[in-house]
Amino acid sequence: MKHCLFLGDSITDANHFFTENPLGDGYVSLIRKQLDEKDYHLTNKGHDGFTVEQLWRMLSRDELSPAHGILTSRHWDFITILIGVNDIPVEVYTNRTRIPLEYETYYRQILDYVRCHSNAKLILIEPFLFNQPAIYKSWQIYVQAESQIIQKLAKEYDALFLPANHILQEECAKQGTALITYDGIHLTESGNQILADLWLAALDGAL
Repeated sequence: MKHCLFLGDSITDANHFFTENPLGDGYVSLIRKQLDEKDYHLTNKGHDGFTVEQLWRMLSRDELSPAHGILTSRHWDFITILIGVNDIPVEVYTNRTRIPLEYETYYRQILDYVRCHSNAKLILIEPFLFNQPAIYKSWQIYVQAESQIIQKLAKEYDALFLPANHILQEECAKQGTALITYDGIHLTESGNQILADLWLAALDGAL
């Protein structure tokens, strides 16, 4: 059996703390439905509101209790990371220069930590944001900056990079934004299915 860990913010979290399904009601749950339960075990450790800094701090606490740590308590075959949209308000509304330097620093620390404790194949998902409401259109420059950082790190750490923002934007042009996202950040069921299909295609290519 292969073990798959999903890390990230609310997109990954998908209310998994508050639903009967421990994987939540987002793309991770849809991935589960398309994989044989005998062959794959999925674990959702997404947290609503997380920035890249918060994800790093959560993982670094593993050192305090390695027997119960996220990375140290189990062998992982695939680790997926989707993080970045919550770092944009940090850049826009505070006096911290989060993007690009802090974002790359924290992301690199996460990958270094993962590599120290796991031989898992890394799947790095590009953060995404939609152009409705209109204010988010001006934030696309930050998404692109994060994307460039992740693509660079994916090459350095032999990880798979999934161009989610690009693909979801294409689907918005085809289907209409309202069918993909309900608030400009979070995905509808159709949007989550697109993300799940993208991940599954990456899995097929990695096997």
